[in-house]
Amino acid sequence: MLATSLGAPTHGLADSPPQASNSRIETALNSILILERPGQDGYANVYDGNKYVQCGRTRERSLRCEAGGSRMQSSLEHVLIPERIGRLAALGWRLEPAFGNYVQTFPAGMPTSQVADRVLQALSEGYEADLAHLDVDAVWIASEPCPPRNGPSQNLAGAVNNARAMAGLAVHACAYIPKEDSGPSVPARSVKELIGLYGARVSGEIQRLRIDLDAHVYVIFDAEIGYVQCAPEPSPPVIYCEAQSADSWPALAAVLTPERVARLHAAGFADPGRAPNYWRNYPTDQFDDAAIARELLTILHEGYGYTCLPKLKVKTE
Repeated sequence: MLATSLGAPTHGLADSPPQASNSRIETALNSILILERPGQDGYANVYDGNKYVQCGRTRERSLRCEAGGSRMQSSLEHVLIPERIGRLAALGWRLEPAFGNYVQTFPAGMPTSQVADRVLQALSEGYEADLAHLDVDAVWIASEPCPPRNGPSQNLAGAVNNARAMAGLAVHACAYIPKEDSGPSVPARSVKELIGLYGARVSGEIQRLRIDLDAHVYVIFDAEIGYVQCAPEPSPPVIYCEAQSADSWPALAAVLTPERVARLHAAGFADPGRAPNYWRNYPTDQFDDAAIARELLTILHEGYGYTCLPKLKVKTE
C-alpha cells in the first residue's frame, strides 16, 4: 500500500513496543499464516476495548490488516481526530470505503515480528491504545467473499466475526451503508457551531483527497443554497477548491451579495474565469486537513448564509 506523509508529526513508538505484546501478536499472526484449515480463513485480532487491528491472510499469503474506523463504531469519532488520522496515513494506512476501516497490506515474506511492530505503532499513534494491556486472539471463520462482521456500535464494530452473540446485529454484506441521518434539527448560530457539527467529516474527506493526489477523486459539500467542491492536483501538490457562483447557478445572484463576494475574496478565492466558479488552491505543505475544512465551512456560512439546515450533503466520485 502507498505510504503517504500528510505533514503530521511522526511519533515514534514510545521507546520500543512492549515485548510481551509484540510476542503475542507475532504468535497470532504465525498461527493464521502457518495453519491450513480447508474452507476456513484465519484472523488475528489485537485490541484495546474497541480500538482494534484485525489481520487476515490473503491467497498470496500477505497479511491484509484493518484498523477500526468511526463509520461503524461511532465512539471512535472521539479517538480518530484529524491529527491521529494523519498519523495513520503517514504510517501507510488508507481509508477503505466499504466498511470505513483503515487498511494496510503487508507483503508475503515480511517477518511477522515487523508486522507486529507496525500493528502496535498504529494502535499507539492512531488510537493511543494501552499497549501494555492489549487483548490478542486468533479466530477461524468459514471462507466466503463477504464474511459476517460485527454490526454498527457493537464491540469491535466492523471486524470479521461469526460469534453467535453478535449474529443478530451482524452485517453480512460486502459493504456497510449507514442509515440516512436527517442531520441537525436547529440551525447553527455561528461558524464555530457549524465546524463543531461538520468539521470532522469535512476534514476526513479532505484527508482522503490528500492521500490520493494522483487519482481522479473529488468531494462536493452541498448546502443546497450553494456548494464548495475540491479535488487534488499533484504538481505542485495542492487541494484545488471551488465555491459555486451565479454564473453556474443564476439563482445565487440573490445570495451572493457584494458583501458576501468580498468575504470569498478575503478567503483567497479568485473570481470566475478559470472556472465558472470562484476558486483557489490550498498548497498541501501549508494547510492541513482541519484548516481547509474550517475555511470551507466558514465560506458556506459567511458566503452563502448556510446554518446547517438542511443537512450538508457530501458527494464524491
